[in-house]
Amino acid sequence: MKEREVEFNTDVKIKGTVSFPKESEGKLPLVIIIHGSGPVDRDGNAKVMQMNAYKMLAEFFASAGVAVLRYDKRGAGGSGGDFYRTGMWDLVNDGIAAVKAARDLPEIDPERIFLLGHSEGCTLIPPINKKAEAAGIILLAGHAENVRNASELQVKLLEEEVKEMKGVNGVILRALKVHKTAASKQKKLFDEMIESEEAVMKKGFTKINAKWAREHFQYNMEEDLAAITCPVLAITGKKDVQVDPVHVHLFAEKVNGPAESYNIPNMNHLLRDQEEETSMLKLKSIYKKSLLKPLSAEMLDIIEEWTKKYIL
Repeated sequence: MKEREVEFNTDVKIKGTVSFPKESEGKLPLVIIIHGSGPVDRDGNAKVMQMNAYKMLAEFFASAGVAVLRYDKRGAGGSGGDFYRTGMWDLVNDGIAAVKAARDLPEIDPERIFLLGHSEGCTLIPPINKKAEAAGIILLAGHAENVRNASELQVKLLEEEVKEMKGVNGVILRALKVHKTAASKQKKLFDEMIESEEAVMKKGFTKINAKWAREHFQYNMEEDLAAITCPVLAITGKKDVQVDPVHVHLFAEKVNGPAESYNIPNMNHLLRDQEEETSMLKLKSIYKKSLLKPLSAEMLDIIEEWTKKYIL
């Protein structure tokens, strides 16, 4: 594929990359990738995890004849802004600006701009689409309720795992009441963020992006999902522990355009196949192994068929 650096402005300067097929004729359709949570760059990488999923998706679409715009989230990579002071609506505005920038590219058909969200990106796309009116939407590993609900689900899974854990480790963790203290600590922190008016909170030496959390917790996506009338593809892995895999079908039910939803049996939140059983306690080591693998072939096959139907 061919690539070109681009930049566009909201209240900060956003930098990114447009990928093109090696050979093409006429105006091209384009997919904009909307990131998951964290200080992630255009390839899907953060200091704590080199996921590279968005670069891999760009290569996949370019090979199919589709251009891709991916960009560094504000406060990450080459983009301006402060990640910790960034709210949900700042990210929505960045996504709207990305669509406008894509429509101005001379190689791109402005009527064929598609949005692809991963994780948090699936929450950001409905309000982005309300302003930008995409030609179609792909939602990968998303949660059809707000971020607080997804975070509470993760703690619930941890609690259940500790309760059921066999052997000495299970006895120790239960004695330490890990399965009971996690939920109460989380609730206390969430309540503090809701009550605070600070953009950034500090807990010891840790900075917390409180504005981002507050805005997500207060957002109800039902109305924005119902406003979606373009084609939608939703895919989530059954081994995803960061969102509820069942929500993939809620997306399809709640939008008002033609929608398809799929659960991939062995795919996790990193969009890779996972042989291990799901585990919150072992998640770090599971993800470390997953990052050595390519993106799920089954996921890419489904996206390819949908691309032939709606994008090309």
